Amino acid sequence: MAASTRPGAFALSLGLLAGTAPLSAATDQAKPEVTVLRVTTRGPDVFLRFELTGVLNPELARKIEAGLETTIRYEIRLYRQYRYWFDNFLDARRYAVSVKFDPVTREYVAAETLDDKPLGRTTTADFEDVKRLLVSRGNLLAFHVRPEWPQKNLIVHMRAAFDSGYLFAFIPVDYRTSWKKSKKFVIGAGPGTGAPP
Repeated sequence: MAASTRPGAFALSLGLLAGTAPLSAATDQAKPEVTVLRVTTRGPDVFLRFELTGVLNPELARKIEAGLETTIRYEIRLYRQYRYWFDNFLDARRYAVSVKFDPVTREYVAAETLDDKPLGRTTTADFEDVKRLLVSRGNLLAFHVRPEWPQKNLIVHMRAAFDSGYLFAFIPVDYRTSWKKSKKFVIGAGPGTGAPP
């Protein structure tokens, strides 16, 4: 006797394939990663310049223009680096950029936060500005190195996190890049002791 195919099982199979389609499409694109991370110091203050690549695509543009808020979060950590031992963790920051399209004014609104506190707000009608704000930043004051902390062989780690797709159309799939490391730098040796911005 031939086995019968249940309509419910067939529909579920199609649903699984459709739900995983965005994830399959995402794997065909360049892998998202922080490609630039440069440090500049001014006294005890540590400023960052960074760039994230492999994130922007037409799907992201459509999502924003549909009025859905899009956020990219950046984890930033400060370490004292050792050659033959584990790095010593000193401090951490959470930087985030959220973008939403206002259908009334036909403008994009980008809001920056640092450790969940408002840092800046930008309004623009140009989507190119939106893309730049989401994936790059210069002159970001990330850390204030305390006098009792190590002043030499310091290094910054950064990675980005964002929603890369939706599983079964309603469960967000969170993606994190690998960690990007800056060059080592020194505090107290004069302005601009880190890599140039």
